[in-house]
Formats: sequence, C-alpha cells, structure tokens
Amino acid sequence: MALALPGGGFPISAEERNQMQNATTTSGAQPDQSQTRTTCRFLWPRDITSDPEFRFRHTGTDRGHVRGLAQTLRTSGELDPVLVWQEIDPTGQPTGRLVLLDGHHRLAAYATAKPREGVPAAVFHGDRAGAMLAAVRANSREQLPLTKNERMDAAWRLVRLPGERLKVKDIAGASGVGPRSVDNMRKRWKAMIAAGKEATGEWWRDRHDDLPERKDRPEMTDAERRAHIEQIATRIREALGKMPWQDEEIAAEAIQLAVGTAKLRSMAEWLFFGDEFEAAETGSFAGNLREPDTAPDDCDF
Repeated sequence: MALALPGGGFPISAEERNQMQNATTTSGAQPDQSQTRTTCRFLWPRDITSDPEFRFRHTGTDRGHVRGLAQTLRTSGELDPVLVWQEIDPTGQPTGRLVLLDGHHRLAAYATAKPREGVPAAVFHGDRAGAMLAAVRANSREQLPLTKNERMDAAWRLVRLPGERLKVKDIAGASGVGPRSVDNMRKRWKAMIAAGKEATGEWWRDRHDDLPERKDRPEMTDAERRAHIEQIATRIREALGKMPWQDEEIAAEAIQLAVGTAKLRSMAEWLFFGDEFEAAETGSFAGNLREPDTAPDDCDF
C-alpha cells in the first residue's frame, strides 16, 4: 500500500519500499515521536526546496563530497534517504513546500548522477521548531558532520527560536553541544533581550559584548583553519619544549602569565565549555553522547 503525501511525490513500490527499509541511516534522526511522525516517499528533486534557515554549514556544499556520493550512487544505485519537512504555517496549515532538512550533498549527488530519478526521502510532519531540531540533529550526525563552530551556532539558533522555548536536553541532543553550554546560551539570550541587543547568529561573537568586528577576522575554510591551528601548535610546542612538564602547576601558571587570566579562561571555556569539565571529573566525556535513534512511525530505515 502506497503512503499518502499531500504536496508532491509518487508512491513506493514493494521493491522500492524494501530498498528503503534496508538503507543504512546514520544521519536521519527525528525529534520526539509522541508529537511528530515521519513517512517515506520518493520525491522529484524539483519538488524539494532548500531554505537557508535550515542550512547550518559555514562553508556551503563540498563538491568533493558530492562527487564521492555520486560515484557511490552510480555503483550501488542508492544512497540514504534525505530528510524533508512538510512545511506548515503557524496555524498548522500546509504551505505546499517540502523543505530539505538533511541531505544537501545527497540531493546534489542525485542531480549529478541520476537527474531523472526520484530521491528517497523521509518526510517529517510537525511544527517549525520540531523541524529545526530534526535538521540540526541529522546534520550533527551525518558522515560529513558539522564542525564545532557550526554545532555551536546551530544550538544558538535553536535557543533563539521564537515561541515556546525548546528544552535544553532537546537542543543539546540535536546539536551535540553540552546541556550546560545550552543553558549558558539561554541565559546569554535573555540578557541580550533585556539589553536590547541583536544577535549576529555567530556564537563566538554573541557570547561577549566587546569582540572585534568580523572584518578583522577573515573567513577560513575548515582546511585553512586546521592548518593555521597546526602552525600555532607547532610554535607552542617549540616554545614549551624545555619546560619541566613534570611540574604541571608551574607550567600552568607560566601559560597563565603569558596569555593572561581572562584569555586563558576564555580558551578553556571554549575547549571544555560547561559539561565537559563535569564529565572529566567522572573520567568520561559523556556530555555529547546520545541514545540510539528510535524508528519513526512509517519508516523502517
């Protein structure tokens, strides 16, 4: 029996249904199943809308990743289903749009390798906040995961959603950011509202009042950022090479004297923000671990 979907798509045959059931889905996470549901369809690419509000990457589409997925598609014939939202307005009425939540690279691969074929899709049915949670959660877990900066910005965006506040545990679980970090974001957003400040959307800027303008900090790709970090790390290792590391207190105080207390604290908060400090005391960085996904209502993949 074919699944019904208002707003586009076409029925799934028994063979296609089995293919979707057997797909390995490492990225298609959904929010609370008691309030939402997910159905399975094959959709025409032209019926899927890409909305900037549901894109969390700073660097856009990775062409190399698309090429790799396209090659996989040509050889295996299938990729994991994309995740789309059957959009509704604030009154709960369908808008007619199917908004892409997760799978921009897979959708591009289908357009490259099989432009005349339908794309397997899990269709999320729920409100906008639920769709945003599903999008962040899925993007945080897929094979090309969000960077730390992107995950922090995604959590910051969820914190600032209008309407009823999302739960801390839901935001943390979706983004992979620790609950205490999310709680600090909520406190920061409350303070910004009280002060009449507007958010830039970038957590590294919004978490402080006195940071320099973005123009003083040029945009870097992930590869450039990693190379820059490695260069600085090499210089630090060379500078500290003769330090008596057996006395960690002396080493720590020397670093504090060199960079200053405020900057050292800020760097430590960035690396081990909130929950990670607590997790370290128990011997495990468990703050970012999540329970396995549960199966959606009408999807077995």
